[in-house]
Amino acid sequence: MSCTRALLLLGGIGLIGGSLAYSYRVRLLYWLGQGLLAHVPLAPPWDGVVVFSGRPYERALAAAQAYQQYPTRIIALGGNLNEDLLALGVEPYKECALTRQALRSLCVPDSAIYLACEGTSTLEEMAWLAHLCKQKGWRRILLVSSAFHGRRIVYLAQRYLTPQQVAWGFLPAPSLRFRPERWWESEAGLLTLWEEYAKVWYYRWRGYF
Repeated sequence: MSCTRALLLLGGIGLIGGSLAYSYRVRLLYWLGQGLLAHVPLAPPWDGVVVFSGRPYERALAAAQAYQQYPTRIIALGGNLNEDLLALGVEPYKECALTRQALRSLCVPDSAIYLACEGTSTLEEMAWLAHLCKQKGWRRILLVSSAFHGRRIVYLAQRYLTPQQVAWGFLPAPSLRFRPERWWESEAGLLTLWEEYAKVWYYRWRGYF
């Protein structure tokens, strides 16, 4: 086959492939988002509802709804300092404290909030949670985080909690910034999806799950 024919053939294949991808673009983009989602049901009773750090109000809202279903302790994770508050002239809070503030605003009593202000990443927070489960004898816990955080949470729970015979579920918090099923329609969705895929791939590369 001559070089000209080979180039024409490759060009034709590329054109057909591009046309098909464009025709099915919405379905492909939807599939990309679905690859990050997870929902692992776990009915009450729970020894605790665990809120991972980040987007405190979004995640606290889901945790508060779970609390209304079955009142139990809510464990707020996260040791990172949120320095964005300095711009408002406010003393920086740890992520766990921001979650507590959000829970308070949702009428969850202080007596039900357990601060576990350790860890500066999802990996470290999960490892600390596993330590707490062993130390305190927690056997049934409901994990709460943002929807696109789900796949990474599930993989880590399978590594850290399942071997300890801890029954766990994952409750995705509905996003307040974009619709996960139409994530490509907003900048927030676009940034969140690619950031989360980068973290999943990094965790796999490092052997964290």
